[in-house]
Amino acid sequence: MAQILLVEDDNTLGMTLDVSLKALGHVVQWHTTLAEARTFFEEHKPDLVVLDLGLPDGEGLDLCTEIRACGSIAPIIILTARDSLYARVEGLTAGADDYLTKPFELPELTARVEALLRRQRWHGPGEQVTIGCLNIDFQRLQAYRDDELVPMTELEFRLLRYMLDRAGQVVSRQELLTRVWEQAATTQTRTVDVFMGRLRRYLEVDSAKPIILVNVRGVGYRLRWESTS
Repeated sequence: MAQILLVEDDNTLGMTLDVSLKALGHVVQWHTTLAEARTFFEEHKPDLVVLDLGLPDGEGLDLCTEIRACGSIAPIIILTARDSLYARVEGLTAGADDYLTKPFELPELTARVEALLRRQRWHGPGEQVTIGCLNIDFQRLQAYRDDELVPMTELEFRLLRYMLDRAGQVVSRQELLTRVWEQAATTQTRTVDVFMGRLRRYLEVDSAKPIILVNVRGVGYRLRWESTS
């Protein structure tokens, strides 16, 4: 059972989602405004957030950014009618873990919620490693750069762990979508590119000229790393 913050100003859709998520055994707190959602998150720190973007009193993307800025790794699913590639990239870059456009099928949303919650319960091996500029503790899900805590999300840790286990190999976007995101490989691959960009900002001296996490054009990504132990 997880505590879910649902932020949706459409009463019909909000009621449907509220009932459906509760039917899965979760505790759902449904709010229709940015102010209410912000207050609830600050006071209760929910396990997962389902977030609409166009709210009566503001922009849902601002809440997404604030959640990540405070260091929270709670999974965030953006649920919106904005279906352009730019909007998707903007949402994922702001810190969302998933992005689903309206209209959608309810079973797809609930499946994505359950997948994110399963990943949230994941913990990597009790291993501390240094990759590029980043010192990582996979057991505690903590990462430091220049002795400062880096607010990485659980999904970012999981993605980095997956690449680390395959260091030196080329890993396709389709494989990452299937194994890390638990989504069909037909899903738009831009999601993977956005998250790789986020990892590069943590790992690389210059993320615009990556030498550790490199793109193999037309195929996928390779992590250049060798254990010193």
